Amino acid sequence: MSTLKCPRCGNTKVWKAGRYRGRQRYQCSRCFYRFLDSKVKLNVASQNLGNPDSTEYVEDRLVLLASQEPFEPLPFKRGEDVLSHSSPIAEESLNTLLPYNRGRVKPTSNQHLKVVQAPSRMKLEDFKGKLVEFAFWLKKKGRAEMTIRTQCGNLRTLYNLGADLYDCENVKSVVALKNWSNGMKKNVLTAYQSFAKFANIPLTEVPEYKQKTKLPFIPNESELDQLVACAGPKLQPFLQALKETGARSGEVAALKWEDVDFERHIATINNAEKGSNPRQLEMSEKLVTMIKRIPQGGELVFGVNANERMRRNFTQTRARLAFRTQNQRIKKIHLHSFRHWYGTMLYHHTKDIMLVKQKLGHQSITSTQV
Repeated sequence: MSTLKCPRCGNTKVWKAGRYRGRQRYQCSRCFYRFLDSKVKLNVASQNLGNPDSTEYVEDRLVLLASQEPFEPLPFKRGEDVLSHSSPIAEESLNTLLPYNRGRVKPTSNQHLKVVQAPSRMKLEDFKGKLVEFAFWLKKKGRAEMTIRTQCGNLRTLYNLGADLYDCENVKSVVALKNWSNGMKKNVLTAYQSFAKFANIPLTEVPEYKQKTKLPFIPNESELDQLVACAGPKLQPFLQALKETGARSGEVAALKWEDVDFERHIATINNAEKGSNPRQLEMSEKLVTMIKRIPQGGELVFGVNANERMRRNFTQTRARLAFRTQNQRIKKIHLHSFRHWYGTMLYHHTKDIMLVKQKLGHQSITSTQV
């Protein structure tokens, strides 16, 4: 008797997860993938193979082909192009059933089915290795860590969408068909241009997506105070520092213990981001007390990789607070919103835009005018 395995990861520990159209459905305990037993599917599938107009024709045809021996689960992953896999089962399934969409078009006797040829692209293992080389190439160029993560993430998005990274026209087609904002499309194409320069890929004319200028969202002080109050013991001083200093999240995450003067209540921003100027900012007694409660276990105040951890914790705290208060404005608050609020309130009280420019560390007055 063959052991039931998960088609995605091959795990043998599965449990029953209800029934789907009269057939038993299972769920993997490792990857939580839900699937149907091919042995149970075969009997039901054989009843509908002669009727192309049946609503279960497409599914049952795949079931019958998948249940043929020998059966090896195809290594499909989320967002991966199934046409990139070479398998007799997949080819027969695609030749019979494609094209179809998510609406499950019913095949008819008068309908001619043609297979859409997908572009050839590198394997997943080769892509991961190339991505590591590209990240190291950006590191040697002097790019910031957040820039490297963003560009690598954009390339991973293109690969998951089935784009051939060595074909510029194919990449432009994939980006053009996505329902993204112009800013998102511009960032993805910027990352691809860097990858093309790294891999010596000939580039054609890249479309220019003009990003729409929007005014930043300025939250109320009470909403920021609610977020600080609901945060955990590590996130709470982090958010309070963003509110009182107006620094970027990466600048606060890079604070060292030697940069904090507890006697004069001054925090020195030496690791300024985006070409900003280093500066000294005042802290309140409340913020100093919060920072003193943090255990001094290393050189950095908030620890290693604090920016990524704080962003993840902030997202969870924001969602929890928005659900409890039923205030949808809280969902629009980001870590950078603290900086926008600080600059707006500072100009409101002083009417001195040069002072705001100095406190925010801007090199250009144009950034401060926003």
